[in-house]
Amino acid sequence: MSHQHISGLTKPLITAIFFVITLLTSSFVLAAVHNISLTAETLPNGQVAYAMAGHEAVIPGPALFVKQGDTINVTLTNNTGIKVGFKAPGLPLPSSAKVEPGKTKNYHVKASKAGTYVYHGNSDGKELLGLFGAIIVDKAHGPVDSYVNADGSIVPITQADVDKQFVLFMVGSTFWGTEISSDGTQKPLWANPNPGAVTDDIVRFHILSIGPGHTFHLHAHRWLKTGTHAIIDTKLMAEDSDTHSFTVKAGTGVGAGDWQYHCHLIAHMEAGMHGSFKVDPIGGDGASVVGASPYGRILLGTKNEPGLVTFEVSDEPASWFRSARGDAIVTLSDPSAEGSPLQGGDIKTRSLEVMSPGSSVNFIMSDTNGVHTISSLLWPTGAHHMPFDQSSAYRGGAIVKLDTPGLYVFTCKVHPYMFGAVIVDDPNTDGLDLGNPAANYTIDLVTGINGLPTSSDLAVRLLKTFFIATSPTNWQDYSSGLWNVKFPTLPVRISGAPFGNIADDGNGYKLALSALNVQNQSLAVGNAPTTPGVGEVWINTQFEKTAGKYKPGTTTVVDATNWTVKRKVALPQINNNNPHNMWSSRDQSVIYQTQWFDNKFSMINRENGKLIKNIQVGYSPSHVVTLPTTDDITIAINGENGISVIPAGTTKVTKMMPTQAHGHISANPHGHWVSADGSKIVTPNINTDDIGIYAANGDIQARTPTGQNAPGAHPIAIGMMPDSSKIYAANLLHHTLTVVNGNTGALIKTINLIADYNPINGSLIDNDGNGELAVGVLPIQSPVSPDGKAVVIASTGGQIVIIDTATDTIVKSLDCDPGCHGANFGAKQGGGYYAYVTTKFGNRLTVVDVDPNGDGNLSDATIAGYVSLVDGVDTAKDDTVIGLPGFGGQGVLAVPNVYNGWVQNLPAAWKEGLTAAQQKPIGQ
Repeated sequence: MSHQHISGLTKPLITAIFFVITLLTSSFVLAAVHNISLTAETLPNGQVAYAMAGHEAVIPGPALFVKQGDTINVTLTNNTGIKVGFKAPGLPLPSSAKVEPGKTKNYHVKASKAGTYVYHGNSDGKELLGLFGAIIVDKAHGPVDSYVNADGSIVPITQADVDKQFVLFMVGSTFWGTEISSDGTQKPLWANPNPGAVTDDIVRFHILSIGPGHTFHLHAHRWLKTGTHAIIDTKLMAEDSDTHSFTVKAGTGVGAGDWQYHCHLIAHMEAGMHGSFKVDPIGGDGASVVGASPYGRILLGTKNEPGLVTFEVSDEPASWFRSARGDAIVTLSDPSAEGSPLQGGDIKTRSLEVMSPGSSVNFIMSDTNGVHTISSLLWPTGAHHMPFDQSSAYRGGAIVKLDTPGLYVFTCKVHPYMFGAVIVDDPNTDGLDLGNPAANYTIDLVTGINGLPTSSDLAVRLLKTFFIATSPTNWQDYSSGLWNVKFPTLPVRISGAPFGNIADDGNGYKLALSALNVQNQSLAVGNAPTTPGVGEVWINTQFEKTAGKYKPGTTTVVDATNWTVKRKVALPQINNNNPHNMWSSRDQSVIYQTQWFDNKFSMINRENGKLIKNIQVGYSPSHVVTLPTTDDITIAINGENGISVIPAGTTKVTKMMPTQAHGHISANPHGHWVSADGSKIVTPNINTDDIGIYAANGDIQARTPTGQNAPGAHPIAIGMMPDSSKIYAANLLHHTLTVVNGNTGALIKTINLIADYNPINGSLIDNDGNGELAVGVLPIQSPVSPDGKAVVIASTGGQIVIIDTATDTIVKSLDCDPGCHGANFGAKQGGGYYAYVTTKFGNRLTVVDVDPNGDGNLSDATIAGYVSLVDGVDTAKDDTVIGLPGFGGQGVLAVPNVYNGWVQNLPAAWKEGLTAAQQKPIGQ
């Protein structure tokens, strides 16, 4: 038979055989359709999660194992109070539209490519609270993976070879885990678990992330880089979402042990992002250790296992650390909440949680555009894992286990009025423990104060600060005429009895926090100053809410000639986010403004309030000052390690001058100042507790510690003499003012702003011998008057402190509203200066005259008057105010700028409104 004949006879057969082979080796062979019913649920701790229908909701959500070519049909029913969806980046999904609460929607996913994929809730950041899971798409045929043996050989495996699998999600700064046994049974391992195996087990890991990026590392084990034979032990996980699967032979080459896994980003690791891969010897059980559970031992928890409370880090006023169930707790504790186990608790804050010893607190930066730290401010005496802190600000979160009963308060070092509190309650004591029961209910502070009685005046002040700062209903709204402050009715255990005759039952004193309530206290704005100011006063009303944007903050412009609010600048078109501090251009035509909870900086037309430019400058820009010599713009990048520079007349950052030498931890500068000759830039460095003096080109000239060898000084704002001879730095947590030589950087003096204050009983005695009873708790902005006579310190504890620069002593203390924050000087009509002082938790501006009669004697410094910051019918606006009217006063700027070095460069039209002395404040 000829070859041609054979070919001709067999062509149809060969074609058929080729088709069958192609079909058998394609991804479509035995392709399956998987019909999955999911629900979205709210967990006891307020987090949200997916559940396989009929099963408990878990984090991560159920792992979906399919083959390449399969179709996944998902029916999602939303049982939460928020919109949720189903999105699988990297896989074909015709629609990921969200489902309204109480509704159901179908989704169709094609597993077109082998690999590991994230699915998540597509819920505007809420997915980071637990709406995420894994889809593992294996090849239709052949090995699912390979591992590296101890001798370096590469061994392929099938699914049948795998002893167990782990899904580990990296979210915020927390790992969330699931264990899958060889028979496919899934077990939630919850937050920061310790996965377990036996030596020589074949273990497949699926590492996934959503949100900020991470770097995954597992000690003592090596594996193959996906799709190659390259051997790695670390994997960079990209922003938004990323995945990485690998297989190891447990303990190969190293044996049994506890092998750490963690994120390699230092701040994330410091924030708790680590655990152990526990490899038992052969014969062991290889059991995993379950982490902290949202169902566990917390307030209203449902299971007897280590619990987890979670705070969302937010840009929202008062709810900066917002419990995931904060709204529910406020509702359930209302006096009208019939049948609620918390009825009558009257909890107004959304930033308080309660749990049992051995449970954990979790933080997730899911609702913020800035960077933060999660830093402990106070804790029960002798508590484990305290103080808790990170070496730099970052995007992510934190998790820490709390074993010792008592009160823990956390803050952000970059934004230090952000508060979240956890009470770890010993079930054997009656009442919630505010301190360690084993140490007479005392607390320790980050500043090095140990064993502070919770009955002390200082402890009570700190409690009041927390409950006022985190509860807008407790703020001083001068448009209402009355001030009511409500504290929870919950009984607490304290060290002593500061509020009347209560008995010690042998296990500490018990008292309802509501004993601190303020009821129907009269509020009146007060009279405006009799003498007008010059020009305008611009105030960052950082918490005010408007209709056209979801981020908070406006700028309120006061006409100083008649003390009325002439304009509100909201900038809804850029979703203006927490505007914090301002400066003006040389000709006063442009206002420069930072957005502290973001990475943006705005240029605003002063005359009409319209946006000129919104510029990305670096994370959490805090203060802005121009160089008087060039009009170049310098911006303190509080969340990073430098000063950004925008040359005059341009709109782009050309350089960032580092505030800390390479290789050292970030300085995180806040409220800087510039010398009158433009040669020096001076920063208060919150993360390194020092003052940095830099040349205009960025060279480091001096670094002066401010803490007197005690931790946690937190220098936050700089003032400078008009001749640059002295520098003043307010130390927020030490309640001190550091005085430094402006030429050499040498320490001159530390002024104790609470020298007259007894922190135990609250009494005031003239301990510093200056003839004035004065106290300045938590000082912030501290400018020097343009003529160099006075420093005015806005203290968030509710005081305005006046320092005489001739003697560097306190000469006066004036009352201020809660959350006293910003201070800056402007010209007073006819001569002299006003200090304009703002408050976060009140909605009026305080106007201080440091030398009313101009005789140079500051002892008669007085409050000249007040100005309401609430808009009126004649106020020009670019958006409608809908909430927190006039609140959040922080940065304040007087126009024209009358500080030495800047006033000389004013246009003639502005100079005409100033006296000769104001035009030359130090006689130059």
